[in-house]
Amino acid sequence: MDQLFCMRVFARVVEQGSFARAAEDLEIARPRATTAVAKLEKHFAVRLLHRTTRRLSLTDEGRAFYAGCVRILDELAETADSLSGAHLAPRGRLRASTPNAFVHQEFFPALPGFLARHPALELELVVTDRAVNLVEEGIDCAVRAVVIPDDANLVARPISKVRWVTCASPAYLKRHGTPRAIAELERHHCIRFISPSSGRTADWRFSRGEEQLTYAPRGGFGVTSLEGAVAAAVAGMGVAQVSDVLAIRALRAGALEPVLLEWSAPGPTLSVVYPSSRYLTAKVKAFTEFVAEIYPAEGCWPEITSLVSRKRRRR
Repeated sequence: MDQLFCMRVFARVVEQGSFARAAEDLEIARPRATTAVAKLEKHFAVRLLHRTTRRLSLTDEGRAFYAGCVRILDELAETADSLSGAHLAPRGRLRASTPNAFVHQEFFPALPGFLARHPALELELVVTDRAVNLVEEGIDCAVRAVVIPDDANLVARPISKVRWVTCASPAYLKRHGTPRAIAELERHHCIRFISPSSGRTADWRFSRGEEQLTYAPRGGFGVTSLEGAVAAAVAGMGVAQVSDVLAIRALRAGALEPVLLEWSAPGPTLSVVYPSSRYLTAKVKAFTEFVAEIYPAEGCWPEITSLVSRKRRRR
């Protein structure tokens, strides 16, 4: 048994979720891919994959073996790259996951330039707000704007600071007035963000110096995405609290105005994460640096405060 070949086949089957797609990717016949995994299972006397007519899934033993395969195969690739100098040029397929919000931000317009810089790179984007399992779904890295758990299986590179911004459209503020204190939100229409997983309205967070407060927003409209909350605020439906990275384009255009600026609270850091079982490949490094080019380390807050200052000077 060519154990290294069988490990490559097994890893690709896991990443592709299919024997047929793995065989096509490796340019081998499907029966050969099936046989390679069967040989591993016979050699180690364990079942590595649960097989049904619809899908494949890893067993506990398969999950541990896959992590070991990836580590060994990556170390071999790293050694080969270091000898050939190819590590300087990102190449091959890169599967990355991004939030849905990236579709509507500077990220997608900048992609042609990124791919032009790395012509040997094949980029596949999994666009979802779901917390993907990088290992089981064969994803090399993911951009996340949520709190990253202290997980030994993940490495997170912080990219940009995020803050919560409370905002509304100029038309809404003209009709209903600008809230000057958190208590004044009681007389406003608050656009509620409803967690898709729990169905509960998320509290708003406020911070000023050492003071930290939460506020339970009330209003007749709720939405299960923060992008939807931005759109509703632009439409004049009320006051919303969203991450500044989502609101920055509307704030620049004057479609939204921030309120209660002195009470802005820090949000989760925008990060690129990848499995700790894999070394930092050239393609993941290039993608991470690309994301960092778009989103400044200090986040959008300095630009937001600058926009407000310029507007006040014009008055």
